[in-house]
Amino acid sequence: MQKYSSKVALSSLLLVIFVISFASSAQEDTREILLERRIELQQNFLNLYDQERYQQSILTASEILNITQKIYGPESPNLINPLNNLASSYFMVGDFEQAIKLFFECIALIESKNNISPELISPLVALGLAFNKSEQYNKAVEIFKKALHINWVNSGFYNLEQVNIHDSLTESFIGLKNLEEANHHQSFQLGIYNNHFGKDSIKVDESLEKLAKWYKRSGQILSARLVLEELLDRQVNRDQASKELIKTLQNISFSHRREGISMYDSVSPLKKALNLFAEDQNQDLRLKLEILLDLGDTYTSYGRVSSAVKAYQDCWQLIEEDPTLRPEIEERFSQPVRVRSIFIPKRYPLNQPIENKQDYKQGFLTVRFDVEITGKTNKVSIIESDPSELLDRVALSAIKSTIYRPTYIDAEAQRSEGLTIRHEFTYRQAVEEFTEPSEPVIEDKPLENPIA
Repeated sequence: MQKYSSKVALSSLLLVIFVISFASSAQEDTREILLERRIELQQNFLNLYDQERYQQSILTASEILNITQKIYGPESPNLINPLNNLASSYFMVGDFEQAIKLFFECIALIESKNNISPELISPLVALGLAFNKSEQYNKAVEIFKKALHINWVNSGFYNLEQVNIHDSLTESFIGLKNLEEANHHQSFQLGIYNNHFGKDSIKVDESLEKLAKWYKRSGQILSARLVLEELLDRQVNRDQASKELIKTLQNISFSHRREGISMYDSVSPLKKALNLFAEDQNQDLRLKLEILLDLGDTYTSYGRVSSAVKAYQDCWQLIEEDPTLRPEIEERFSQPVRVRSIFIPKRYPLNQPIENKQDYKQGFLTVRFDVEITGKTNKVSIIESDPSELLDRVALSAIKSTIYRPTYIDAEAQRSEGLTIRHEFTYRQAVEEFTEPSEPVIEDKPLENPIA
């Protein structure tokens, strides 16, 4: 009897082992199927993303995330990339709320293993960008600074990988109207390049060019010129190729013209640039065209019509040196181009903080005018405005003061008639409380706070 019982027990044990082995084998088969499906979906996701089919990629990325959770569990580090990919797709379609949620989940998984892991930097920067896009600038600053700290801990104080973080912080501080901090994160990059490459490296020149562009973009014209002058000295001392010198001289000229103070200071760098062309046997005629256009526009903006005409006609003479330039030159002179712009307010009343956007409505006006061969406007009139006469007077004054490069046909200036500009703006509904601004603002002069 005991022998029979043992035999039954042994048979039962073998049956249990067989069932467990069968279940385990089935699970392994299922796992292999899921892994193969995951690989297939991943390739599909990459194709959709590369083709900028972001909405379709969301469905694929979601399925990859679900399969990964089934295979590895809800807290596996294998979920990091699927979460990041799905968040990125939501970001690209403008669903920043969902993107932020998923980036936070991705970051939490990484931090659960190592809270200063360099793997954190990418999702943190993406999260900061999502906060920037949704105008949550203070939160963006907090996230970017965290990414910057982790970058420094892992890669040192002067590594190049941090440059994009500084650029993103700059955009955050622009949103917060904090120009001082924005300047810091741009100028700090110059120190990175100096320390990483050495102060005499041409890579530092590239950083100076970038800094000058930032100052130009933000309306800090004097700061831009100081950086450009430093760059010019480096290029001259290095006996740099004339093309780079010419571009720097062109930008210095623009900074003077933007201030609108001295015609000589505006014109002189362009004339030096033209002299460099005479010394260069392999002239870049397209760059020469840009310099001549700038010279003509500068003279036009200062009212020196005859000098401007000479520069514009020199542009047309380039066709004799290279006939392939004709289509480009004809296009550049095919219609009037503003060379001295006057600002028409985009919001009314001026200098009033927006407390509630719902208090503002959309308005518009359309101005018709002619441009004479001198570049000055004539016969300026309002042909429609809503609300009527709210900004009519300031718009008329602005267009009357605007200067254009006139249309040219075969090196001859032409009068342009019946041009129109439609200007849209927002205004407070209770407009009767305010009076129309008396004078337009000249855009060619730097603003005290260009971010405002």
